Amino acid sequence: MYKGAQIRYLMGESLAGFHRRKLTTGVTILIMGSSLLVLAVLTLATLNLDQLLARARASIDMRVFLLENLEPDQVAELQPRLIVIPGVQGVHYISPETALNEFRTSLGDEAGVLDLLETNPLPASYHLELTAGARNLEAVRAIRDEIAAWPEVAEIVFNQGWIDALEGWSKRFRMANLITGLVVFIAVVFVISNTVKLTMAASSRLIQIQKLVGATNGFIRLPFLCEGMLQGALAGGLAMGLVAIAGHFLSERLGGMVFFNWEQIAGFVAFCTVLGLLGSWSAMRKYLTLRSEI
Repeated sequence: MYKGAQIRYLMGESLAGFHRRKLTTGVTILIMGSSLLVLAVLTLATLNLDQLLARARASIDMRVFLLENLEPDQVAELQPRLIVIPGVQGVHYISPETALNEFRTSLGDEAGVLDLLETNPLPASYHLELTAGARNLEAVRAIRDEIAAWPEVAEIVFNQGWIDALEGWSKRFRMANLITGLVVFIAVVFVISNTVKLTMAASSRLIQIQKLVGATNGFIRLPFLCEGMLQGALAGGLAMGLVAIAGHFLSERLGGMVFFNWEQIAGFVAFCTVLGLLGSWSAMRKYLTLRSEI
């Protein structure tokens, strides 16, 4: 267990390293910050895509168009059959007249063209509201396949293409995040490891003296570990700061865009701090082992 004076010395050495090696430390933080910025931007893009996908899924519904000339009893008996299908939350009947009024409203100023129609061409339909658990392509297709076999049904419509595209891009961004995360992890550990190796090589005389007076590897290692953690934290803070600045200027132009909250920012910086710790530990483990063998 370290004493108070030892702890103050170790912390002072950690901070003094920044002062003695300003250029090296600055370049290291910039390189790490640039790598982490790429990861932060891809993560932010994935968060926004997931948000967009969630909103799109919330609006997934289904329209079941019926054949013409069905008897009222045939139309009415479909509603209890539809509501018992797993994944269906609500069923609303839309008569041809209601459908025409909705179409007239959607046309706006051009609705006058409908007055030229002699008969209403729109069929009766049922609007199906789906449960949250059924708002995915697999569940929607299962419901569609079941209803499509009914002889009273003419056509089933739902926004499949839009959801297909969103889910495809979401998978691509998640894969890109995974690959980028691995590359950034290796790059940051490599940069910090080599920086610490150079630092320890420059401090070899001091390390030898510490060894001669009985300093343990843990005592020698701790200032460098703290320095690596601080470099990682500063690089993560730099990346998050740049993202926050960009978000401030883009928030007004890109309405509804999601940015990192404070918990996510703290988690990202903590992750970068751990990367700094791992890089420092990797370098010193090999270096101190080598020095011990010599």
